[in-house]
Amino acid sequence: MSEKVIVKREVLLDQCTKIFVAAGMRQDEAAVVADNLVAADQTGMDSHGVMRVPAYTKRLRDGGTLPHSEIEVVRETPTTAVIDGHNGMGQVVSKFAMEKCIKKAKKCGVAFVAVRGSNHFGMASYFTRMALEHNMIGMCSTSPAAHLLAPTGGVEPILDNNPFSFAIPAGKEYPVVLDMATSVVSRGKLASAAKRGDKIPTTWAMTIDGEPTDDPKLGFDGILLPVGGYKGYGLTVISGVMAAMLSNAALMSRDICDFYVDTDKEQNIGHLFGCIDIQVFCDVDDFKHRMDEMIDEIHNCRKAPGVDRILLPGERSGRTADKNAVEGIPLNETVFKDLNDVAVSYGLQPIQQG
Repeated sequence: MSEKVIVKREVLLDQCTKIFVAAGMRQDEAAVVADNLVAADQTGMDSHGVMRVPAYTKRLRDGGTLPHSEIEVVRETPTTAVIDGHNGMGQVVSKFAMEKCIKKAKKCGVAFVAVRGSNHFGMASYFTRMALEHNMIGMCSTSPAAHLLAPTGGVEPILDNNPFSFAIPAGKEYPVVLDMATSVVSRGKLASAAKRGDKIPTTWAMTIDGEPTDDPKLGFDGILLPVGGYKGYGLTVISGVMAAMLSNAALMSRDICDFYVDTDKEQNIGHLFGCIDIQVFCDVDDFKHRMDEMIDEIHNCRKAPGVDRILLPGERSGRTADKNAVEGIPLNETVFKDLNDVAVSYGLQPIQQG
């Protein structure tokens, strides 16, 4: 297992922004992508953090993703919109879409925005959390970026794990934030385990031949297992349909280009963003108070042996983010080296360790 390197958030954010600018992005848009990746590492979701920088820059370099695109609203009503990202960076397109969704929800109470022509958008909860500061419930789902899952009963990876997220505000407690893929873990977690030199549980993935494996590299190139068996399979179908069918994004296996392999090809990833303005349904303060009561009741549930604290979705990541904001963000040595190698390849100074 590799050692950890501690990097201050502002240092990591600045370096990633510089890298994406050097790769051809505009300063403001590069900062959006960098903030999304650094936020993932800060919350402990390192599978969607700066370890993705080499893959993102390779796609930019090979032409699979454009460093800048003119985002287009192709269909719109007071409560809905369809956006074409025209192959721009997923984080940039998604931030635009969620901001539009929030604006519509402020006027109409509820809004949905569908997206096509996008790319991998990083940590899903980055966008659902945007709704929290407006006293809204945020939600999103995203469509395939690779062939990762087989349907229940199959051994051919023709589906993706189509992540989705919900963010719900609370009062004094951390907001309830669910951010999950429909596989037991994301493929990024396998990549992260491989970089650390760790084995994986055999319940995470199979080889391409359908055999259980504890090797993250074989799992990465093989088949991810759905969370909850056939229930996870059902979730991935629904999440993919919601994210891709409404906007005419890629969904069928024949249309899916692999994020890591087909780096010169447009992916046409789809997303769906939704916002619910709490105040049109009930008093916001009362809602948050009742959320706190619910959270408190769950915290005080009788605990199983060996359990110190019962956590809600988003609580661990919230505590981790607060801790890392003060102490710095831990990166494993391989990720740190890879990030510095990318920086040097663009003529930038590497981050100094220590």
